[in-house]
Amino acid sequence: MRGFRLLVLGQAASEFGNAFQAVALPMLVYSLGGGTGQLSAVVSAFGIGRLAAAPLGGICADRWGARRVMLAADLGRLAATAALAVAALRHLDDLLLIGTLTCLVGLGAGLFLPASWAVVPDLLPADDLQAGNALSSTVNHTAGLLGPPLAGAVLLWLDPGTGLVVDAATFAVSALTLLLIGRTGERTREDPGADRATGFLALLRGSRMLRGLLAVTVVTNLTVGGMTRIGLPALATGDFAAGAVGFGALLAAFTGGCLLGGPIAAALDGVRHRGRTAGLAALLMGLAVALVPFAGLPGALVALLVAGVACTVNNVLLITGVQHRTPPALLARVMAALTFCALCAFPLSALAVGAVVTAFGTPGVFVVTGLTMLAATGITFTVREVREM
Repeated sequence: MRGFRLLVLGQAASEFGNAFQAVALPMLVYSLGGGTGQLSAVVSAFGIGRLAAAPLGGICADRWGARRVMLAADLGRLAATAALAVAALRHLDDLLLIGTLTCLVGLGAGLFLPASWAVVPDLLPADDLQAGNALSSTVNHTAGLLGPPLAGAVLLWLDPGTGLVVDAATFAVSALTLLLIGRTGERTREDPGADRATGFLALLRGSRMLRGLLAVTVVTNLTVGGMTRIGLPALATGDFAAGAVGFGALLAAFTGGCLLGGPIAAALDGVRHRGRTAGLAALLMGLAVALVPFAGLPGALVALLVAGVACTVNNVLLITGVQHRTPPALLARVMAALTFCALCAFPLSALAVGAVVTAFGTPGVFVVTGLTMLAATGITFTVREVREM
């Protein structure tokens, strides 16, 4: 349990630091004379790096151990973010350098993500996995909720370089916690014979559960990412006429719901079939999202709060089910596949949501997103292996 507590502490620090990067990076690009196009390119560089590295992160974690890969990823992100901070503090007018370093940070994130899910069963007994995943989600969402406003307030008085220094320091904290965890509970994952016998492709062919979860991950993320990045700001500033304050309130409502969902997911630890409960949560999320544009701003805040709760419950239950049902030697690869399916859909999501806004208006985004989630979840949960996870 000591190892898991250290893991949660390190990831909370890293998540808190990510908020400083999210605020500092746009400020840095604009301070160097860049505009929206340049910022988009820099953010895309991060996304491309993260997407490209996610499958490699799973392979490396299964071969050499999740904790080692997380440590290497944190040290790499520490170096790249520190270089970004130096560039910002020295006012280096080189957006190509900024984009390259941001891509390296994305590569580290891609390596880290699947390993971070795969390491949890190494640190907790099987019976404690769901509660542990719920606690981790709660702590990370708390850091994600408190970090952005604090980062904004700090960077209102200080320059972007200072924010990036804070971000680099949090990677150092995360790396230190991983070093303190040590090899306690770390499973050996380097048996090539076992890897050939129960390889990922064989698992994919033989597991309807895995195929179903990968499919629903891709389909739902085709609209969810674009809804958040394009639909919500358009709804807040256009239909609700609430401006940036309204947009921030809508985001905070969803994040707050995600935070509340952690304790609820932990309380469901004794549920007999996680899959069925996760399916009900996904259906609730789809209905809540579809209602957002028709309830006015107060009703939309409530709907997004409910959607956030359902989102966390669904994610925690499904991830716990996957951790229980996947061979330890392949767990990081499976988590990498789920991560890749979620991330690869984002560019398509932006295009799809843009098309929906053009054709049907902003409310259509939320209706299509909700219906897509309902349809994907309904089809996937006709698979018995998913229902009975």
